[in-house]
Amino acid sequence: MLSLKLQAEVTEDRKLIVQLPETVQAGRHEVVLVIDEAIIPTPLEANLMQLAGKVTSFAEIEDPVAWQGQQREEWTREWDNS
Repeated sequence: MLSLKLQAEVTEDRKLIVQLPETVQAGRHEVVLVIDEAIIPTPLEANLMQLAGKVTSFAEIEDPVAWQGQQREEWTREWDNS
């Protein structure tokens, strides 16, 4: 059994293009395919990650969990008064 970790191209028509090393002999093989979608971020994810740690809007919040709970309580009160 040979285990390879490669990057591959998937075309618009969902075909997989893989260049195997010369050590793989021509012929029929059993292949296991695992697609890790986390390898390459989408353009949106890449742009958002550029902002990681740079957005200071919530920097003054000392306890994010407590702050979120407070926000939810305020929303619940607003909905109850409607």
